[in-house]
Amino acid sequence: MLLNVPTNWDDQLLIGLEDLPISSFYGRLKWDIIGGGRPAAAVPEVSRKAAAEHIGLIHRLGYGFNYVLNAACLGNTEYSPQHYAAFRELLDWLSKLEVESVTVSIPYLMELIQHHYPQLKIVASVLCHIDSVDQARFYQQLGVSEITMVQLFNRNFKFLKNFSQKLDCKLQLIVNNACLLGCPYRRYHANINAHASSSQWTQPGFDYPTLCCTRARLAHPEELIKSPWIRPEDLHYYEEIGLDRFKLSGRTKNTPWLKRAILAYAERKSPDNFAELLSVPHGTGAYNRKKYAEIPEIELYVDNRQLAGFLLRFINQECQLADCETCGYCHKVAKKAVKTDNTLAKEAVSSCDRLLKLQLSQTKNIN
Repeated sequence: MLLNVPTNWDDQLLIGLEDLPISSFYGRLKWDIIGGGRPAAAVPEVSRKAAAEHIGLIHRLGYGFNYVLNAACLGNTEYSPQHYAAFRELLDWLSKLEVESVTVSIPYLMELIQHHYPQLKIVASVLCHIDSVDQARFYQQLGVSEITMVQLFNRNFKFLKNFSQKLDCKLQLIVNNACLLGCPYRRYHANINAHASSSQWTQPGFDYPTLCCTRARLAHPEELIKSPWIRPEDLHYYEEIGLDRFKLSGRTKNTPWLKRAILAYAERKSPDNFAELLSVPHGTGAYNRKKYAEIPEIELYVDNRQLAGFLLRFINQECQLADCETCGYCHKVAKKAVKTDNTLAKEAVSSCDRLLKLQLSQTKNIN
């Protein structure tokens, strides 16, 4: 097993992780010319100098580093000479730091990197939405050496086994992201975050997808169970079909949270409250948290004991062949495993509805 884990640029994060199966850390500056999959407002501030020193420490400890360049949209600026020069300057800087790999979602950037920086390994972002062998082979031809799998298939073992056996590149699975299963907002959210993390854009955003996803999880607790996470105790099921590379989500989290998540997956043991390992927003917007303060923070509790054996159903059956409403399996598990303050949850749902209504009517500027 190899873990690809996030950094929040705190050197203290790197202490005490010796002898764990960590292959690399990944991260990005708060702002850069390309942008990424998380809005700048949600990730820690770090200077280039401090980032360089942190990456140097990661290398001295024997780990690799992956820089995230997975913006889903650049507004066609990638084709202008001015921005091309800025892209090259950023990539030159990463090369000087001897960064081993970059995570990318735009094919044009992959070709640019492959042409000018062949020493940089290219990891296809989950935002590429690679969902077929033919599509994966296309990315292999662009120089991709590793693919981050679409989370929709995390519990489709037949698909994953077939997928991995027909490709030369490596595959990694995201294990603790609590996005909605088959999230209808995912592509739109990726575009919003691309513009909210690139230094070439200044227009403030409204975090519509996070607001909607927060509302869905609070109104329907089964969404938290349906979300395609993988428990530490269940990693061996994936190793048995040849998948042993796992990526942890959590670049927006503090050091104690990250250490707890890393240790849990390294030691294959969840805390009593499995929700402590999930990278999920708790009811606040990603652009200006003060503006979303009326949504109460709610402690999510998912009883890990109730999840023992949960995955076996997916190993024996193909989830994608059924619809959730007819199946009802996750709904039944949620009734046993998910515990929350129902009164507070209803209040939070009402707050989400009110904020969305205000935005839609433009009666109040909440950006």
